[in-house]
Amino acid sequence: MPQPAAPSPQDDWVRFLRTPGPLQHSAHTSATWAVPLKGLVDLTDPAAAGLRQGDVPIVLPVHVLTHSDGGTWLVDSGIDTDLAEGGHGGVRGLVRGFTGSIEPVAPLAEIVGERTVAGVLLTHSHLDHVLGLPDLALDVPVVMGPGELDARAGQNMLLGRTMASILGRRTAVRTLDLTDAAPLGPVPKAWDILGDGSLWALASPGHTPGSIAVLARTTEGPVLFTGDTCHTVWGWEHGVAPGTYTADADLNERSLHALKSLQQAIPELRVFVGHELDGVGTGVDDMP
Repeated sequence: MPQPAAPSPQDDWVRFLRTPGPLQHSAHTSATWAVPLKGLVDLTDPAAAGLRQGDVPIVLPVHVLTHSDGGTWLVDSGIDTDLAEGGHGGVRGLVRGFTGSIEPVAPLAEIVGERTVAGVLLTHSHLDHVLGLPDLALDVPVVMGPGELDARAGQNMLLGRTMASILGRRTAVRTLDLTDAAPLGPVPKAWDILGDGSLWALASPGHTPGSIAVLARTTEGPVLFTGDTCHTVWGWEHGVAPGTYTADADLNERSLHALKSLQQAIPELRVFVGHELDGVGTGVDDMP
């Protein structure tokens, strides 16, 4: 059934984003992990004063967005089949010890199934967001935010070998160009990925220099994927930015505020944070 024409985001961005779009969305857990709370939540924020320190469970999600004309797009990549089956996937050297406690649920190939992937939107290039890429053909487009590849190039040699293994051989990796960006509501820089206003990358720097969030106009309404601009449901609900895993805390806080302004304007906006799917059994759901 043809979709009604959406108003221009420049005319009325709230009405524009509320207009149902053509995308079908499904959320999947590719793996689970446990990591220190201090990395996920800024424990120096007064709102976090009651949180108990220690490891908390998280998920490595994959979001599947299917467009009748634009194909299937993924938000982040989970883990690959080899890693899920006890191998090392694209992980090299001592980094294998870091990923050894990941518990597989469903590798990317299983999540994708028979669908042809048109592209992957990586919210950023940290290890836990790229591990599933070896399950995809080397020519599948992988899109990241501006400056993200430059940030990866400056990382230490230990992690560099793994990132070169996962990303280095891919033939269609690109970063978004700031000169192509336009404002979308409270977000100063956004990119219309498919050209029809249904799928947007939102500049959300701070966690990494090129971090992005993703906004999708689905058949059931607008959906926001924050990436690691906010790791946890608790952090989102309390407006508390991530902790020690984040490169620039002040910039991350500003990006988080911009994303939360979207939901303040559109209360029905469904939000998926970086490492939880429903807030139950993961993250800080048992915290006060």
